[in-house]
Amino acid sequence: MKVAIIPARKNSRRIKNKNIINFCGKPIISWPIAMAKKSKIFDRVIVSTDSKKISNIAIKYGAEIPFLRPKNLSGSQTGIIDVIKHAITSLENKNIKFKFVCCIFATAPFIEKKIIEKAFKLLKKGNYDFVFGAQRVDSKFLRAFYIKNKNLRMLDKSFYETTKKSHPLVYVDSGQFYWGTKKAWKKSKMIFSKKSNFVILDENKFIDVNTHKDLIYTKKIAKKNRHIFKNLNI
Repeated sequence: MKVAIIPARKNSRRIKNKNIINFCGKPIISWPIAMAKKSKIFDRVIVSTDSKKISNIAIKYGAEIPFLRPKNLSGSQTGIIDVIKHAITSLENKNIKFKFVCCIFATAPFIEKKIIEKAFKLLKKGNYDFVFGAQRVDSKFLRAFYIKNKNLRMLDKSFYETTKKSHPLVYVDSGQFYWGTKKAWKKSKMIFSKKSNFVILDENKFIDVNTHKDLIYTKKIAKKNRHIFKNLNI
């Protein structure tokens, strides 16, 4: 069995009510819920939240709320692995059996069935712990530096004397989804490791929504991709 878990806590820091903000006329969380339901990929579509308001919205659009997330796992510093582990344990306590878990973010309105299917096939074929969406970035950031205790430090000194031509291709997590085995989630394995892989997503379409600027840009993309939302029919 395969389960989709959509994390959606209430107290988002930078954008108030980010996980249920209006997006194309409906709460933004409704779009990934609709995709997960309509795709027929998942046996269960679960929303993990600490909010009764978000619960009601999620149920309205077809998700299940078999538990409420506790306060100690709903802060801004709580890692996604702890959130998913809690969800897994809560489902197991209800005798719900499954083998694979896909964490889909509430602010990923453009995520599509074909992407989720492609990533899942890669997860199984490669016997990986995790498969996620990623985007290519400029390798100049390998020579990035920062200030700590008023001193300049490089992120990675091994790239100090290298040229851009010799740099490997560089990618970052797109903040859309993480497929993983239940076993890997429960063991808190590192998502970015040699036992992981990724599918490349269009950087101009799949935005990790963290700021108002991200949200505005995402809404602009939506206007150009109205067919996606029409096909979801919600």
